[in-house]
Amino acid sequence: MRYSYIFDFDGVLAKTMEAHFSCYRQALAEAGVPIDRDRFYSQAGMVALEQIRFFCERAGVRADYAAIYARKRELFRDRLMEAVPIGCNIGILKALKAAGHKAAIATGSSRGSVEPVLGMFGLEVDALVTAEDVTRGKPNPDLFLVAAYRMDADPKACVVIEDSDAGIAAAKAAGMKSMRFADNE
Repeated sequence: MRYSYIFDFDGVLAKTMEAHFSCYRQALAEAGVPIDRDRFYSQAGMVALEQIRFFCERAGVRADYAAIYARKRELFRDRLMEAVPIGCNIGILKALKAAGHKAAIATGSSRGSVEPVLGMFGLEVDALVTAEDVTRGKPNPDLFLVAAYRMDADPKACVVIEDSDAGIAAAKAAGMKSMRFADNE
């Protein structure tokens, strides 16, 4: 069986989570909503509006989720250049592509925050699936199933490279194999 590969982006191909967290923290604070770092990191892979809704409901604050997300995106644009490549995984992605395997990126991040970084790192994939492409983020399987569909790959012949509990659960729910990456720096 020839496998296709699906990579998460934040924490697997690029170190951007701290910048995302800082931007969420500021945007939510402006709306009077506190955010917990550990909870935020544990929910990696959820789409932005799910994250924002969670923290607003947890704080008992009624807010315009879309406005908070727009503010977060505005803040993040100024921090895109802080993305640091995770060399070992970028090497794996490039080696798989050179060997003729299909590869996709499936991420709960927005297309606007991923595409510039892909260009910075010189990465090309067969499919890019972002938060704008699904209504439910990880741990739901939607991101990965859309990636498989766009690569014309059987989900059973896909391997997901992930760093979060939610992502591993999403891969399992999609009927895909998964490999967990842990950045031990």
